Amino acid sequence: MRNDLQFALENEKKLMFKNKVVKLNTFKTKEPIKKDTISKAGEYYQDRIAIPTVEGHEIFFVSKIIRCEADGNYSKIIFAENDFPIIVSRQLKYLESVLFKNGFLRIHHSHLINPFFIKKILKSDGGQVEMEGGTKIRITKNKEEIIKTLFISIDKI
Repeated sequence: MRNDLQFALENEKKLMFKNKVVKLNTFKTKEPIKKDTISKAGEYYQDRIAIPTVEGHEIFFVSKIIRCEADGNYSKIIFAENDFPIIVSRQLKYLESVLFKNGFLRIHHSHLINPFFIKKILKSDGGQVEMEGGTKIRITKNKEEIIKTLFISIDKI
């Protein structure tokens, strides 16, 4: 009989329902978990982030985050699929430290963006980035080099 973690890794799509993970308590076994299974689980959850909620934590795909916006000691996380932002009681600096390894860029004091969702790089008003969804974010002067480097790496016709 398979253990919970192996079953979850093999049946990911069956266990996901509107970005909510089904509890795996129903798949109990007495077999010990192998070390290679634990390393697979780390790879499996690498592209996910657990966001605290009233009930516990909700797990989301990091690749579906468009941007994060600072709001005092809180941050708004805007997803590609959700019409509403999720507000967390974490400063943007903390989110930057967590999401930096996934390629997120802090282009403004109050904005952290996923470069995969950049739609346009505009020259107006000292430089702006237009994200998917139409949001325009001003680029801080000291962050212009990051955007230029990113733009150079994109194929042009």
